[in-house]
Amino acid sequence: MKIFEEDGRVNFVDENNVFVGYNMGENCCERFGWFISEETHVEIPEKEPKTPDVSDYVFDTSFFVLSPPKDEYEEGGIACFKLGAKDKPILFLHLYNSHNGYYSHGFTFKINDKVIKEDSL
Repeated sequence: MKIFEEDGRVNFVDENNVFVGYNMGENCCERFGWFISEETHVEIPEKEPKTPDVSDYVFDTSFFVLSPPKDEYEEGGIACFKLGAKDKPILFLHLYNSHNGYYSHGFTFKINDKVIKEDSL
């Protein structure tokens, strides 16, 4: 998998041409970003984990979880994608945003040109 930034988005593309792109345009009154970890998270961690080497990993296109924010007065949430590689631990890509209702970030999950999921946090 390759991770790169382009046109205000962070992009994740595996060897099967499965793609996740996330808008990283910053606004005020929000906390947003991404991280990869060995666990699925339903809350934004206080400290983001260090990004592991994911060069051998591919997306599991059958797995997608969207968790709403824990605080009833916030908008956004966490989108979670599963990553796998032979003889390596399963990892999860998390996209997150916590905001006051005005500053969402769009994401796209697709295989080639076929969109699996498109939404915003």
